[in-house]
Amino acid sequence: MLDALKTRLLFCVPITLIAVCFGSLPIYANSSATDQNRSSTPSQIIRVIQPGVFDVQTNQFIVRMRAWGIGFPQRGQPGYDQALSYSENRLVSTKPEFRIRREFDEKNLKVTEILLLDGSLNFTKDAIGLGIGWHLEKETNRYGPFLLAQLKAKRANAGIWANNFNYSQVMDPLGRPSPNLPGLMNRRDNFVPSLSFWVTSFGKIHRPGCSFYQRGRGVLSSKPTGTDCRICGGRNPK
Repeated sequence: MLDALKTRLLFCVPITLIAVCFGSLPIYANSSATDQNRSSTPSQIIRVIQPGVFDVQTNQFIVRMRAWGIGFPQRGQPGYDQALSYSENRLVSTKPEFRIRREFDEKNLKVTEILLLDGSLNFTKDAIGLGIGWHLEKETNRYGPFLLAQLKAKRANAGIWANNFNYSQVMDPLGRPSPNLPGLMNRRDNFVPSLSFWVTSFGKIHRPGCSFYQRGRGVLSSKPTGTDCRICGGRNPK
């Protein structure tokens, strides 16, 4: 009897160990479910670069985005500090819902509509309504809710509308940079380069590079009349 009992115990111990080992298998099976839940975790805004431009931390990357349909004052313009403070208070450490409106703009930023507080607050509409920024009508194709929000802000003379400052004329966020070549073009519409000669009060014509160019009394002219300089050649370069 005693030998039979020992034999049973010897068989029970390995079976117990096997049960313990197999009992640990569901941990690995559940770990994939945990990773899946982590992958569905909402992305979080970790920093604001400038008003309306921010970094979003995803599972693997940091993505830079900007708010859709709104322009903000640039650094040094009236209202910039208020816009920056508003963006930081509204966005940093939040996990909003993002609706991508454009994959990448001219500055390689993702353009997104930002919905806060479980979708009940639209960041762009709220900022426009408070006069923090202005509506980019071309980008949104004159989106109705943003138009109404800006109309109310203008009527209330709120935020930027209290400043006598034309932000969009100074810098258009959607505009492409235009070439600027001072001194080489008289008219920017046709881009035809012209040379400005220096005509002295005595009627002497000097070209750029001459030691007498813009010295003494005289005027600049692209079609000068007078006597060519003997040193530089005036209208006829030497």
